[in-house]
Amino acid sequence: MWEAMEFIGVNVSFESFQLKDNLLKGIQKLGFENPTEIQAQAIPMLLDHKGDFVGQAQTGTGKTLAFLLPLLQELNTKAKSVQAIVIAPTRELAAQVYTELENVSKFNEVKAMTVYGGVPYDRQISQLKKKGTQIVVGTPGRVIDLIDRGVLKLEDCKNLILDEADEMLNMGFLDDVKRIITELPEQRKIWMFSATMPKAISDLVKYEFQDPQFLKVKKQNLTNDNIDQYYCMLNRKDFQKGLRVIIEANKDAYGIIFCETRHESRTVADHLMDSGLSALALHGDLSQAQRDFAMKRFKDKKIRFLVCTDIAARGIDVSHVSHVFNMGFPRQTESYVHRIGRTGRAGEHGTAITFVSPNARYEIKKVERTTNQVLKEYLLPTPSEIKKIKVEGDLEKMEKLKEAVQTLEKQFNVDDSYGIFENFFEDLSKEEILKILFSSRFNREFRLIEEGLKITPASSRPERRGNRGGSSSRRNGGGRSRSRRGGQGSDSGERSSRSGRRGQSRDSGGRRDSRDGSDSRGQRSGAPRRRRRGGSGRSRTAEA
Repeated sequence: MWEAMEFIGVNVSFESFQLKDNLLKGIQKLGFENPTEIQAQAIPMLLDHKGDFVGQAQTGTGKTLAFLLPLLQELNTKAKSVQAIVIAPTRELAAQVYTELENVSKFNEVKAMTVYGGVPYDRQISQLKKKGTQIVVGTPGRVIDLIDRGVLKLEDCKNLILDEADEMLNMGFLDDVKRIITELPEQRKIWMFSATMPKAISDLVKYEFQDPQFLKVKKQNLTNDNIDQYYCMLNRKDFQKGLRVIIEANKDAYGIIFCETRHESRTVADHLMDSGLSALALHGDLSQAQRDFAMKRFKDKKIRFLVCTDIAARGIDVSHVSHVFNMGFPRQTESYVHRIGRTGRAGEHGTAITFVSPNARYEIKKVERTTNQVLKEYLLPTPSEIKKIKVEGDLEKMEKLKEAVQTLEKQFNVDDSYGIFENFFEDLSKEEILKILFSSRFNREFRLIEEGLKITPASSRPERRGNRGGSSSRRNGGGRSRSRRGGQGSDSGERSSRSGRRGQSRDSGGRRDSRDGSDSRGQRSGAPRRRRRGGSGRSRTAEA
């Protein structure tokens, strides 16, 4: 149907776009110096082209600013009717777009609002009836509801922006998008951004767009080179234990955990909190207030882990995320790309670890083909290694205290009750004192590690095909990875002999046709649905 322009990247500045001074001031206030690839090419195209536009670029590339700046440049701030509407697939993404809109238009007189489900209609209806709103950012369902109620009028709307169009297709919103297009006046522009371009989206462009111009930002890899991608092969029942092992071994980890179902996200969050780790769940059963609370706690780093369903995959924009965990591969490879794109941003290094069961080898190969990257196997640290990490972590915390005691000597102040402590150890040697203190501090914790983190190695049947050659070396946060060399054969029994093989990496092996048996929102046709047991279903989403 069409051939997209491909853009590798040029050195340009925001000033070269000849934007309004107040917009440039807002950009500078946000700390942006140079545009990203999609921004460098899309912004001048959107400013000059009078027809529709389709931009294809992967998540995390700056698409939001690429359409906001041209939109704000052309906006009539004196008008009192809706001139533009931005449609996003989720509440989180709509809120994110609105926040960026507020930030970049800080020095412009722009009146904008968000409309999405999960919050009462009253305030949204009241704001629309007052008139004066120029930009509406919302989700498809709520936008149509407000149109049907006669309060959202689009007769003066000159711009429709479809953000993350492929995700809207995945969530079943394509008909809603078509309905919204019919509400627009004849003289209008549609700008669409999408990470992928499935046939249904291409057909939408073919039949609904007018004189569309296309831009495709091409990159060597679909996923960020700054992200180390691993799979961790375990029996499904041990996924949560494996997650906790990795977290225990990475004391500074700050990350997002993706689950397939709401129930699983609640269960995983509860498991982490029961283990003394700070986590909150984020899923579709929560009210908007609960979602906002969880997101704020995570962004403010009051909690270390956010446990999500895919509903939040496109809407989370948090800096310094070190880890992304997948409790099984998502059903669509594109979702995997969007999930792991939450880490490794702005030049930082990130780690993505996906838990898989032994029959998921075909899934691994599928992801590797799509992303053009090899997933290495992540081998869990042993209980002995976790104990050492715990001890090292405690000693690191005491380093400053140790320096203060050595520097101040007798001038170092302690509480009067120190005398009781001193008398208790009076007749003991240094070795005996250290053993008592060490055992008092660590014995209970070590016992919990021994009892709670025992994991049976996952077994896998012989592979049907030869393995890909090549090896690499990497160690990450107490975990290990290894590389399986080329040749025929089985990898059963390899995991049981892994304890002495630190620092190696293994790429995925042969192909298998069966899927990972993870719980998901929908099952394959003909597959029996099994009743899940365990877990009270309780949620602690509002806990600190």
